[in-house]
Amino acid sequence: MAELGVTAVALALFGGAIRASTPFLFVSLGECLTELSGRINLGLEGTLVCGAMSAYGAALLSGSPWLGVLAAALVGALLGALHAGLCSLARVNDIAVGIALMVLGTGLAFFASSLFRVGSHDRPLPVPTTPPSW
Repeated sequence: MAELGVTAVALALFGGAIRASTPFLFVSLGECLTELSGRINLGLEGTLVCGAMSAYGAALLSGSPWLGVLAAALVGALLGALHAGLCSLARVNDIAVGIALMVLGTGLAFFASSLFRVGSHDRPLPVPTTPPSW
């Protein structure tokens, strides 16, 4: 019986680690793809945080989680295009632009989160359900 408890704790710990590290795995995968092009984008963390905040805001205001996903994709594409434009067209250093985008994305996300802390939006988001399988 004690073996079952140890196994359950180990599985719960492993599952929690996978759940918590998934966003960072996506960021590292994106950085690996970016480095294949010869660029270094250190602003991916800011892009992730800004995209997550825009997804939350869009889903909260519209009531649709799918519009939140679309908003996150648009913000990520916009910040990625900004990085590409500054590095390619303006010939600015990749490292400097990446750090600036990380600070910009994180700052915008924290600013936007202060807009949603007002008491008028205290309703929970709807959880999408799967249709029943007959």
